[in-house]
Amino acid sequence: MKPWLRWVLLVGGALLAAALIGAGVLAWLVLRLDVRGEVERAVEAGTGRDAVISGDVGVSYWPVLGLRAHDVTLANVPGGRAASFITAGEIDIGVEIRPLFDRRVVVRRLVLQRPQIALEVDQQGRPNWALQARRPEGQPAPQPSEPAVDVARTRLREVRISNGEVSFFDARTASGWVIGDVDLRTGFDGLDQPMRVQGGLRYADKPIRLDLTLGRPGAAMRGELTPLSLSIETELLEAEFQGQTIAGSGEIAGNVRASGPSLRQLAAWMGSPIQGGVGFEQFAVSGRLQIGGGAYTFSNAGFVLDLVRGRGDFVLSERQNRPYLSGRLELFDFDLNPYLTGVAPAQAPAAQIAAAAEAPGERTLTAEAATAPEAPRAVDVRVAASDTPIDFSGLKAFDADLELATHAVLVQRTQIDSAHANLVLNNGYLAATLHNIALYGGSGRGRFEIDAREEQTRIVQDMAFSGLDARRFLTDTVNYGNIEGRAELSLNIRTVGRTQSDFIEALDGRTHVEVVSGTLHGVDLGGVSTTIRNALRGELIAPEARTPFQGFSATFAISNGVLATDDLSFNTTDLRIPGIGLIDVPNRRLDMRLAPRSPRGGVVVPFSVRGPFGRFEYASDIRDRAQREILGRVRAVEAARSGD
Repeated sequence: MKPWLRWVLLVGGALLAAALIGAGVLAWLVLRLDVRGEVERAVEAGTGRDAVISGDVGVSYWPVLGLRAHDVTLANVPGGRAASFITAGEIDIGVEIRPLFDRRVVVRRLVLQRPQIALEVDQQGRPNWALQARRPEGQPAPQPSEPAVDVARTRLREVRISNGEVSFFDARTASGWVIGDVDLRTGFDGLDQPMRVQGGLRYADKPIRLDLTLGRPGAAMRGELTPLSLSIETELLEAEFQGQTIAGSGEIAGNVRASGPSLRQLAAWMGSPIQGGVGFEQFAVSGRLQIGGGAYTFSNAGFVLDLVRGRGDFVLSERQNRPYLSGRLELFDFDLNPYLTGVAPAQAPAAQIAAAAEAPGERTLTAEAATAPEAPRAVDVRVAASDTPIDFSGLKAFDADLELATHAVLVQRTQIDSAHANLVLNNGYLAATLHNIALYGGSGRGRFEIDAREEQTRIVQDMAFSGLDARRFLTDTVNYGNIEGRAELSLNIRTVGRTQSDFIEALDGRTHVEVVSGTLHGVDLGGVSTTIRNALRGELIAPEARTPFQGFSATFAISNGVLATDDLSFNTTDLRIPGIGLIDVPNRRLDMRLAPRSPRGGVVVPFSVRGPFGRFEYASDIRDRAQREILGRVRAVEAARSGD
């Protein structure tokens, strides 16, 4: 036999013999000790709770060399919801051998097999995991500054939990959760030394990888502030946290970075599903976070949701079993139409989402072209109204009370440059007060409501705009670009329905419009009014025809989607043209009678403009036939509107 092989066998044999001797000595010492009583007394002294070992106690050779106890329980606090704070099918205790000769048990390693840990907070906010050492009779109570557990004697090189279950119940909110498949490992040299916990667990059928460092676990057990570092990784969330915690109350505060592929799925997984609508998918947030009292409070936070970028101070919580968002937000350029059309918004690469949360004010997001079609206008003079139901279920996704400052926003075809708003959202009811709206070179303000709580949705608007570029504004809002100039517009309207055609047919209210220093495209009204025969000449009614004007104004009563006015005024340098008219939006028809007057004299002819949108016919009305017919219908609309 080769010499080196002989030495290997000799050394191996010696080690094996030593292990067998050690195991034998350990077994002999255990038999000499009341190990069950020693362990129970040690646990009770350190925790202040009754500990019971109902099963066998013996020698353990694996996974640790030491003691093994079966069916172990640690009592809960008096009045606790669960019968026991901790139960374990098996506990393996690695002990130091030398103290056993003195009939003492010194634990160096602890393995809990199949434990069940019940964490609770009572109505007064007191946790059941704050342990208090049991004092011998006659010993004075410790001063408030003294630790409840002897930190100097609490050292464990390794602690492992295998196949465990942890539950939590908060009596203040009557809510809780359960996690399973808990496999964690840790160790500490003292309860005032950092303790790192690593491993995995399962919550709501999804695995979670966990890496946690607690700066002073003893302080955490006493309900004191202690540093906390936390990393969580699941298929729905990646998060990093650096801060501090008061473990007794479950409160934490510090800096967080978190991101995930779907906020909608994450909310459902956490028990607060987002109802209805589309989007709420990719997300990221970065900022200061405080968790306490069932609320997640973000300060100076940047965030991205789908392609919406923003920053602010806000609180995420739960109210009446629904997600609730409150606070102040600044939103950067975004397209609201995917949420209006019900077609999911485009998504950006995950890396860009996370980076954009760090600097939300910068244009760092790119995405494939949106799959959503352009949102239909609320009213389109060139297209018949749709009978397709409009989905307002997104208003039930969450509740909110927000102060908003927005940059550029696209709503249907309307482009808003910036706005400030106060917004309240409650289970399908939206109320918004808007201030300092900047759009189309002008400004606006007002209030609107959308109530989608019933089968038919109710909409109310009270808005006022001034200084608008009339041609751009009307092109984008109603698809009519024949008027240019500076416009002022007020809207006080309400409607109810399920489809675009419903809303148009039920439209009721009043509106006023004024346009100054502009041009009417498509017709030369001066030429038409001089002699109605000129209306048949192509150059007077054609895309290139124009009527410059000094001012145009009208106030319309609205009932059942029909706009009626008896104070229309259209003034050019040569003519003053008062008129009356009806705009029947549901039937897409115009009936108007104009009576030009010339301050310079000359013959002008009153005339009517009537017909479907885009196919108007001009005729003289010297006998006032159109005047009488149209005025009667105008009065009927005004009566119907004022009779509400």
